[in-house]
Amino acid sequence: MASLRVSHNCRHVDRQRLTRLAVATPRRAVMVSTQASLQTQQYTRVQLKTRQDCELAVSFYPRFRYNALGGGGWGTVTDVGDGKLHLSFDTSVLVIPDMSYRTAFLMGLLPIPPPLNIAIRPVSLEGILDTVTGEVNLNFESDFYFTAGTIYQPPGLKIRTVLTTESTRGRFLSASGRRLVGSSGVLVGTATVEAVGDGFMDTFLQLPNDALAVMSCDFVFE
Repeated sequence: MASLRVSHNCRHVDRQRLTRLAVATPRRAVMVSTQASLQTQQYTRVQLKTRQDCELAVSFYPRFRYNALGGGGWGTVTDVGDGKLHLSFDTSVLVIPDMSYRTAFLMGLLPIPPPLNIAIRPVSLEGILDTVTGEVNLNFESDFYFTAGTIYQPPGLKIRTVLTTESTRGRFLSASGRRLVGSSGVLVGTATVEAVGDGFMDTFLQLPNDALAVMSCDFVFE
């Protein structure tokens, strides 16, 4: 009789374990699918934050190390399916710090001599973030204004490029980005800068010529 009670109890315990497993398994599956859905559907806003380890190069000159810490702005988020988000930034409040002796260093050592200043004024920034792979591709349009105080103020340079976490290559300049890990990544883009009709600027930069941007940044979603 004792052996029968033990056998009965063992079968009862086994049934309990199987029941718990059967109940727990679908719950875990629902939780995973819900989390995947929330990754794209719960967000309506995104904040872009630029970091200090950025770079900029124009023409044949060496790259400038560029501290863009404190730059960035807000944009809207639209779920376009398959884990992809369309990001559109409001360029009226998007700030990219000027390049000056405070923020830019030639070959990482020599600051831009004052009063030379390069103001970056975004015109548009929008594109796609793939939340599955971390790949980002943003269409970027901006005006770059090189000035030397009030002494010299040539027309702005028109920059149009795709800022990507992949690779970019112009005629002479190239770079590789880094896909998002967590919220952080590196966007790179090359553009052809056309002549602006200013004799000194066109000759100094040998326009038309390449421009290269390396933007280290964070994306924060809400």
